[in-house]
Amino acid sequence: MEQENLVFALTVAGFDGSAGAGFLADIKAMEFFGVYGQAVCTALTVQNENEFLAPNWVSFEQIEAQLDALAKVRKFKAIKIGLVESASVLSLIVKKLKELFPDAFLIWDPIVASSSGFAFFETQEESEAILSLLPEFDLVTPNQNEFNFLGIGVAACRDELNVGKDFSLLLKGGHALGNESVDILFYKGERLRFSSPRVSGTGKHGTGCALSAAIAANVALGKELPEACEMAKIYMDKYLRSGDGNLAFVRR
Repeated sequence: MEQENLVFALTVAGFDGSAGAGFLADIKAMEFFGVYGQAVCTALTVQNENEFLAPNWVSFEQIEAQLDALAKVRKFKAIKIGLVESASVLSLIVKKLKELFPDAFLIWDPIVASSSGFAFFETQEESEAILSLLPEFDLVTPNQNEFNFLGIGVAACRDELNVGKDFSLLLKGGHALGNESVDILFYKGERLRFSSPRVSGTGKHGTGCALSAAIAANVALGKELPEACEMAKIYMDKYLRSGDGNLAFVRR
């Protein structure tokens, strides 16, 4: 394939040596859809698919340098942000991305804790600071725990946020109960449902990373957000059914 025909997407996320989460998982998800994923590293984590030991944060100055280097040769149609150190670093990253890639569709997967239970955002101050940033994104993809921790529902009830109008939100249903896994997209004043049979078992490492990256890939390909979410949901069903253990491996 000629380079000029490649479709690119960017992930700003952590390094996970197991390749089950973080930007390695993101790039695999993007490649599944025929999109060339490129990455900026926010943390050199110490983990495997079963245990998270330490984040080892990359400074914003180093994150900025990585972004500047890529911006010299590339413009991205879609960008996803994953693991970040704090609300203040997230704010700096968003500001930089909008400066370098003003037309990019910006997705944030709000990683409050790792799948193994390691907590990243723990204070009420952090959640309140993040709330004010949400309208800066085109799409936010929390699970139910992240939605509750960030206080998005409470803020919406108080008319402090207009979810689905100020920004789109995909509320993931993987941690809910029932025979169906239902994701709900708040989009342009509507609520759209994406459902699939719930897969039994303990789940997979890096599901949130893979889903948001799959959405980013489909947006980069020119799909409207509802279709991108639908394609990502189908991908995640394959992801969750890809064998035993915590690592997923999806073939085309």
